[in-house]
Amino acid sequence: MQESDGPAPTSFPRPPNLLDGSRTSLRQILWALVFALTLPAVLIATAGFRSGYRAERETSDRRLQETARALSLSLDREIEKNEMVLRVLALSPAIAQGDFAAFHRQAREVGLASQSRIALIDMDGRVLLNTRTTYGAPLPDNWRESVLRKMQETHKAQLSDLHADPITGQALITIDLPVVIDAKVAYILSAAIGPEIFQRIIADQRVDRDWNAAVLDRSGRIVARSRSPAEFIGQLANPNIRDASAMSPEGNVQSVTLDGISVRAYFSKSPAYGWTFVVSVPVTELAASFQRSLFWLFILVGCILLGVLLAAILSRLIAKPVDRLVAAAQALGTGREVTGTTTRVLEFDTIQKALADAASDIRAQERHREEALARIAESEARLRLALHACHLGSWEYTPSTGAFEASSQCRAHFGQGPDGPFCYDDLIAGIHPEDRARQAEAVAQALDIRSGLEVEFRVVQPDHGERWIRISGRVRSGTDGDLSLVGVSQDITEQRLADERQGLLLHELNHRVKNTLATVQSVATMTRRAAEQGDEGAWDAFMGRVQGLAKTHDLLTATQWQGASLEDVLRSELDPYQDAMRQRIRLRGPRVNLQPGAVLALGLAIHELATNATKYGSLTLPEGRVSVMWAVALSLSPPVLIVEWVESGGPPVTPPRRQGFGTRLIQRGLAQQLGGEIKLDFQPEGIRCVITFPVKAVLAEPAPAEDSAERYAS
Repeated sequence: MQESDGPAPTSFPRPPNLLDGSRTSLRQILWALVFALTLPAVLIATAGFRSGYRAERETSDRRLQETARALSLSLDREIEKNEMVLRVLALSPAIAQGDFAAFHRQAREVGLASQSRIALIDMDGRVLLNTRTTYGAPLPDNWRESVLRKMQETHKAQLSDLHADPITGQALITIDLPVVIDAKVAYILSAAIGPEIFQRIIADQRVDRDWNAAVLDRSGRIVARSRSPAEFIGQLANPNIRDASAMSPEGNVQSVTLDGISVRAYFSKSPAYGWTFVVSVPVTELAASFQRSLFWLFILVGCILLGVLLAAILSRLIAKPVDRLVAAAQALGTGREVTGTTTRVLEFDTIQKALADAASDIRAQERHREEALARIAESEARLRLALHACHLGSWEYTPSTGAFEASSQCRAHFGQGPDGPFCYDDLIAGIHPEDRARQAEAVAQALDIRSGLEVEFRVVQPDHGERWIRISGRVRSGTDGDLSLVGVSQDITEQRLADERQGLLLHELNHRVKNTLATVQSVATMTRRAAEQGDEGAWDAFMGRVQGLAKTHDLLTATQWQGASLEDVLRSELDPYQDAMRQRIRLRGPRVNLQPGAVLALGLAIHELATNATKYGSLTLPEGRVSVMWAVALSLSPPVLIVEWVESGGPPVTPPRRQGFGTRLIQRGLAQQLGGEIKLDFQPEGIRCVITFPVKAVLAEPAPAEDSAERYAS
């Protein structure tokens, strides 16, 4: 019996062969990628290191120039400190009274450098005293007749260049200050300072031992030097540096030091006294930065070449695993159609064919699960973000079982760590004993009538501090019928404190407003009297004083009425008259914080002086100047704050025939309220006003120590 052949086997169409055609292999792409990255990397590295070297050089030049500029300013501050000491001493009553023995003691106690000395000279050149010797010891006459004549003509302080003492031969710098009594120069205060203080400035900078730092006086002579100072102090600096500093206040120049080292010298001339600070760096050290950049460039090129070699090895290692992956992917995707276009890469096209077919079913199965999990995760994330943003802690309490769960934020509210045990009894134990009954009553009422829970109580922290916590919750019925409370906790301590502070601030505001109205009433009363006496500008003056008072109030408001610095009070009143270069009005003095009452009184006084200067004094002319200096004199008994107002460059001044309203206002505000003493001197070249306050009546904090009292404002 012959069997039939049966139905013919079904033939499936063969999928298109993606391996046909000419394409690029994976090895070729790897090599192309290596070279595509290598060549730009070399070019970019070369350009980058070149740019880095230039940037490093520019940064080094700028840093060294800024260092020279900062140190030149420190020269001015050091000289100004000694000049201010002389100015404070010039105000000593002992000079005017002729009590030179007392003044000799004061001068020895001012605290200048150990190598410095102070001398008092009369206008005939006789040295009356010198702090280097005991009072009464015979002293030689002063030999600087030209300086004495110049001081008598200019009434200004003079700073000498470095010179040798004719008696001891010691290198010295001299600061001379006229002592003016009854508008005449009666004496000369002279401070002889050794180069040691400038040598100390250099030593404090800890200059590299291969560098050289030097201080030059106006003639270009070396006053202090970091390298071999004993050998070179007193010699003239290199002509290159002297010529460059004469042409420009700051810059750098190629030069050679006096000990024969080729350097680039960075110099800056001090703006006040014209002395120059020089920082010299060896040329070999500057060239080292280029060598470092070139060294790292060679290192980078070597790394790139090494990377090329490693890429050749890795390309062979990558190809074999890819071949095995292709075989596995073909087995997984047998009989399925390939979707997508060719990548023109042999191995990648094969992997795409196998994995695309195998992943289609897996993606379909996982899609719904991932979407459900994503919705749940998104909902939980929103809840966590909301609780975190509001600083809320979550909790749940089931009374029937005693189960209690709390988030880490809720645990923190009760002073507990995030991982330690924390039950409902621990929560109750943390509540302040006086508030536990109120909390228990609120929980019982919420469970009884199934209402919301709202209660606030104090929590005692582990460090025995107290925090206010607000608990909010709702009653929830579980699947087993048990009731539970679910809610949040919130720390409201800051809110409670804010409410208390608001009450205190309202009370303080009422007090401050009453004081301000009393001041305005006093100014208005005095202004009305001036108007009744025929003063046509009384109303404008009154408005100016009110505006000045408003500026002072702004300063006090910025510090919550804790006072303000003396410099801020002066700038608030005088900045409208300042020029663009900030040279018309000059402020110098230490940092001093004033009490609120002193701020108001002094603000009105400065406003009156500034108004008078703009109407009749130095500020009426473009070349007019105003200088305000202050100092805390702790050596006097009692300690006082001295503020000096000096006008110059204005029209000639003539003493007034009668006391004006502004003068009365200053005396009432300062003398009566603060116990200050005011001295007005109507010199022809400009008004000079010296105001002396008791420290305890005006300062908002203890007076600064002697060393900090000599730090001046800009």
